Formats: sequence, C-alpha cells, structure tokens
Amino acid sequence: MEINTILLGVLLVVASVVCGVAIWALLEGVKTARSARTLADDLDERVVPLLDKADITIDALNAELLRIDSIVSRIEEVTERVESTSRTVQGVANAPGEIVTDIAERVRRAWKRHGTEATASGEARRAEAGHATEQAAEASAEDDVQPFEPQVPPVWPTTERLVSPAPEFGPEAEDTTSV
Repeated sequence: MEINTILLGVLLVVASVVCGVAIWALLEGVKTARSARTLADDLDERVVPLLDKADITIDALNAELLRIDSIVSRIEEVTERVESTSRTVQGVANAPGEIVTDIAERVRRAWKRHGTEATASGEARRAEAGHATEQAAEASAEDDVQPFEPQVPPVWPTTERLVSPAPEFGPEAEDTTSV
C-alpha cells in the first residue's frame, strides 16, 4: 500500500497543480474578455461617430458632385451655343469679303480686257504724240520757241493684280482657333 499512498499523494499534488493552472487560465481568460469588452466599448465610442462623420462627408461630396455635374452640363450647352453663333457670325462676316473678292476679280478681268484695247490705242496716241513732238521741234527751230512735249496718260497695267486677294476663311482655311 505504500505505493498506492505515494501514487495517491503524487496524483493529489498533480491534480492540485492542474487545478491551479486551470484557475489561473480562467482568471486570465476573464481578464482578456474584460479587456476585449473595454476595447469594443472604446471602439463604439470612437468609431461610430467617425463613421457618422464619414457618412455625412460622403453625402456632402455627392451633393457637390451633382452640383458640378449640373455646372458642366450648362457649360456644354453654352459652348454649343457659342460654337453655333460663331459659325453664323463667321458666315456673315465672310460673305462681304467673298462678294468684294468676286467683284474685284470681275473688275480685274474687265480692266485686263480694257487694258489690251487701251494698249493698242495708247500706242497710237504715243505715235501721234511723237509726230506732234517732231512737228513742234521743227517749228521751234524756225521760231526759236521751246518744243512742246505733250503728257501722254499712262496705260493701265495688264499683268499686275490690282486688288489683293481677301484672306481665306471657311472650312478649307487653316484652323488657328483650336485650343
């Protein structure tokens, strides 16, 4: 029996130690649970108001985005109107220039035709003037009078362009207004 008593004594000591460790583990578990509960309460106190503030901020941001969207929509509408008005004004502004260019071209062609006729008549006038000058020189030699030199009007140029071309506008002109 002695072995039974020793084993019983050792078993009792081991059981007491195991019970002590279990009680210590239980106490540590309770402390950890209390700490976790305190942490959860602290998070509730701090995180929930932060989430509420974040929710309010997101709502305000969405409202501002809607306002910006409406502003951008208005800007697009105004841009379309300005573009349409610009095209209309450009057409109205270019019309007189195109008309003037057309008239100038017609006048140039008419002058060119008239210049060809005038060149022939101008040469005839010069020949007459030369003959008159010769007669005046002969007369002055006889009368000691200064020779008469008639002024011959200039002949219109036939090869020069009298009107400069108007600047080009419209869809085929180079676009210098792009951004």
